[in-house]
Amino acid sequence: MSDEMITSTRNARVRAAVALARRRERVSSGLFLLEGPNAVEGALDDDVLVEVFVTEDVAPDWEDRLPPGVELHVVADHVLERVADSRSPQGLVAVGRVRRQPLEDLVGSGLLVALHEVSDPGNAGTVVRLADALGARGVVLGPGSVDPENPKAVRAAAGSLTHVPLATDVDSDTLLAACRAVGQPVVALDAHGDTDVDDVPVGPAGVVVLGGSEAHGLPREVVERVDVVARLPMWGRAESLNLGTALAVAAYSLARRVRR
Repeated sequence: MSDEMITSTRNARVRAAVALARRRERVSSGLFLLEGPNAVEGALDDDVLVEVFVTEDVAPDWEDRLPPGVELHVVADHVLERVADSRSPQGLVAVGRVRRQPLEDLVGSGLLVALHEVSDPGNAGTVVRLADALGARGVVLGPGSVDPENPKAVRAAAGSLTHVPLATDVDSDTLLAACRAVGQPVVALDAHGDTDVDDVPVGPAGVVVLGGSEAHGLPREVVERVDVVARLPMWGRAESLNLGTALAVAAYSLARRVRR
């Protein structure tokens, strides 16, 4: 733990952490922010933490919990508020290392969740949390998608971000080619799909469930090339479901059969 409380927002460590609110800084440094106990506790055993900023009243709870080599900085309340993206960081913000997995390590078995041009960080974080709950092999994000370390995405993931393998900037051609090479079908969610999601066949190679952007769904050229185009049955009068809800319903249906 640092010997003295940090009281200035101009401190070099503080300024470097504040800069991680910007995507270009996250990309160039390979670091990102985790806010609050859920996110930091979730990362304790994942070998990603670099340093942790805490207020004085929270510090005693963390002095003996951090892995070796992770430095604890006690900061004034106004300093933590400057570092945090949210209004209520609960006295705790950490810096972690961004991790990525090669697509080849994720395909070939089990359930994989893929997103095409998903720009809403809340949706991206929700899907990461969903993948964690299902024990999915990982989450794949295409070009044009929000980065999963966006502060709002990290909060929406609710501690799951560091648990789930992530592959990013994977275009649809690359995803489809990798899946076909190992015999893993790609299932696109589309309101006009010709197969009920509960009727999608699942074999030993598992399955990939692919969701499109919030505003436009999946492009026709992608839908025409996947193995199955699946719809969710709608028995009421709602026209559609949001991305997170639709993926949750479909992924749970597929995951049950994958696990059998």
